[in-house]
Amino acid sequence: MMIELGRKKRDSIRSLCEGSREVLVRGAVEGTMGRVWVPKLENSSYCLIVTGDFAYLFGLPPKGAPALDLKSQIYESASRAYLYPADDRWKDWLEDTFSGQLRLVSRYALKKDEHHFDMDVLKGYIDAVPKGIRIRRIDERLYHLTLKEEWSRDLCANFEDARHFLESGFGYVAMKGRELAAGCSAYGSSEGMMEIQVDTRKDFRRQGLALACSAAFLLECLERNLVPNWDAVNLQSVGLAEKLGYVYDREYQVYQLRELEDV
Repeated sequence: MMIELGRKKRDSIRSLCEGSREVLVRGAVEGTMGRVWVPKLENSSYCLIVTGDFAYLFGLPPKGAPALDLKSQIYESASRAYLYPADDRWKDWLEDTFSGQLRLVSRYALKKDEHHFDMDVLKGYIDAVPKGIRIRRIDERLYHLTLKEEWSRDLCANFEDARHFLESGFGYVAMKGRELAAGCSAYGSSEGMMEIQVDTRKDFRRQGLALACSAAFLLECLERNLVPNWDAVNLQSVGLAEKLGYVYDREYQVYQLRELEDV
């Protein structure tokens, strides 16, 4: 069986994940986000990191009984996740271990270092929201409100509780009266970086609300010298990011278990 590492015991995986610029990976290593499993407490040769809908594999792929343990842990803890192999060895391991059970999924990376944000443009998106809509920074009450509806849960659900969110993350929502209409928030955080999550309720789409919430989020990141990482699930998300000033980088592929196709 694999061992789950508590937040204060993750220095042991730092060397395995060295060089990763993924916010969710860095946050897991720092002990601020996610869950981590290793085959043993000291000198582990590999690890599994799971944060929300993302799972990462680092180190040397195991063989024999340890490989079966890791496979079971992925089924248990990452069956709904995007699986990110750290290198070609892990790609081969996944394809061999889950033969016939995986599908490739395209995602789209935006550049982390070459943003061209214009603060006046961002402020303009906020000013352009329709009458009756307010852009609000997420406080404790709004944190709990996001968790009440399925469409908005991911805005805050990766944090343990409201205190954890308010200490390690932040976000903005569009409100119509007392209703949530859209939001942009930290999906995860690490030192100096934020991973972005954007959602809009179906009946409020195409009104510029996600754009306005994202603009508010980016303005705070700029003020606090935080790098806001945007990883897009589809080309529509890429288009939204580009409106905000992001620069497209590349399409890449990750894995998911095939059972998800009918979920």
